[in-house]
Amino acid sequence: MNQFFVLGIGGTGMRCIESLLHLCAMGMFDDTELHLLALDTDKNNGNFARLKEVKEAYCRAKGSDAAARTPLKDTFFSANVKYYEFSPNYDVKSTFQEVFDYGGTQYNHREEADLADLVLTKQVEEFNLRHGYRAQTHLGSMMMYHAILEAAESQMDNELKSFLAQLTKAAQNGTPKVFILGSVFGGTGASSIPIIPQAISRAAERMNGGAVNVLRNAYFGSTLLTAYFNFKTPTGDELNAQKVIATSDKFALNSQVAMMFYDDDATVRSTYQRFYMLGTDSIDWEPMAKRGEEVSKTITGGAEQKNDSHYIELLAACAALDFYNTKPEQLEENKKHAATDYLYRAVGESGRFEFEDFVGQQRAEVFARKFGTLLAFALFCNGEDDFVESVRCGAQKEITEFTGMEVSQVEYLKKYFALLFFERSEGQLAEGWVRQLHRSAGGGDKFLFNASLFGFNTFKDLMKVNWNKELYRTDGVGKDNNYKKSGIFSGSKFDPFKKMFIAERESSQGWKAITNSGEKLYKLVYDTLGKLYQFT
Repeated sequence: MNQFFVLGIGGTGMRCIESLLHLCAMGMFDDTELHLLALDTDKNNGNFARLKEVKEAYCRAKGSDAAARTPLKDTFFSANVKYYEFSPNYDVKSTFQEVFDYGGTQYNHREEADLADLVLTKQVEEFNLRHGYRAQTHLGSMMMYHAILEAAESQMDNELKSFLAQLTKAAQNGTPKVFILGSVFGGTGASSIPIIPQAISRAAERMNGGAVNVLRNAYFGSTLLTAYFNFKTPTGDELNAQKVIATSDKFALNSQVAMMFYDDDATVRSTYQRFYMLGTDSIDWEPMAKRGEEVSKTITGGAEQKNDSHYIELLAACAALDFYNTKPEQLEENKKHAATDYLYRAVGESGRFEFEDFVGQQRAEVFARKFGTLLAFALFCNGEDDFVESVRCGAQKEITEFTGMEVSQVEYLKKYFALLFFERSEGQLAEGWVRQLHRSAGGGDKFLFNASLFGFNTFKDLMKVNWNKELYRTDGVGKDNNYKKSGIFSGSKFDPFKKMFIAERESSQGWKAITNSGEKLYKLVYDTLGKLYQFT
């Protein structure tokens, strides 16, 4: 079993972790225990809430007993995800002046107060921190560093300490890989990426009495995700009320300055072994556009801030996958010489995204198989065939091995697929993650799969889609991966699947070695769809 430590920071980091969890569901992190730390100042953020929904659905789809969940391989939901959260507590002391007792400092240590006034404006010292650092990275880096050390030294248990304890244990016994997901143009992520390796290493040392040096033993990588979206410009009244609001017209400049910093700063280069530079050619994407007239004000955070997902976040998650698969010898060489690799991947001028754009040519077919067959599984599970529930309740008379599957496990599997792809709501379909990615890429056939898979508005129309032969596009990877319906006229997409499932059950042994009934079923579905779509 392998271990991998990932931190998602800020709103963008939350959405990148969301994409990472979907990679886990595809089976891209086989035989892996994945430790995920979601770190945001805004604990009530809508993207934070959605991430927790995806995490809960993923984990509970593996079974209700957390202690019994294990990493698997060559199946869906193969990674065993251990999830942690940390938010600095700004409920009582919610401004810089309150956190650092500015009034007392002015009286007792005037020179420190003068230094703060030199680098921070009055508005920055007084704005509410509960919605993040609002692109004030000079403030945010100091605040986040302080918050991490304070949490590590706390006498109270917290999830940050649990995460650090696992990382310390891994660093004591080996060289763990740590990856940070976040943006460089906003507030929380941009503030935290430069200081995270130092902060978590210092915090771990304070917890273990200096017995283990995480910074020395671990390998660090991160995304450098530049501006890719915009939002409503704040009014004068909003600025007066909020004191400081990040504005998207400054994101490009913020990104440019940040990239210059990461190229020039020796301390950062000595702590990170690899950076992945990501961005789009414009910031035209409006992540709340589907909400239309509902959004009548500038939203700085809280439950209302629930941005739609974007394909660049999947690219960021794939960067984490690449770092995970990088040979330790290569990272060790960089660490020894305080060198940092700066990586990027270009997309073709056509604007169409290919599987290799996300994972490289060597992994393109594996990614296509795992992603596509997961969508097919979602359609058979949450579609009119209701396959998983029909097996659990004994409605499929030829398939009786899985009637012991927990009812809640089926419910959470269905919840996961609703978040992944589509959710039925009064005859209409609410967008899931993959449909939002498709829209962000420009729609049509620009995003990986056949356009027909996204060209519907009702459940009835979706069920008419021939995903047996129109799952993948007619060119590129996946063009030959399809199967025929049964019957002479309208035919059935489900019957060939069921027939192949029964045959696979009889001929294969791998699923029998799995303990959990639901995961036995997932393994058989994984193998069945791989053969049905002619990948094996």
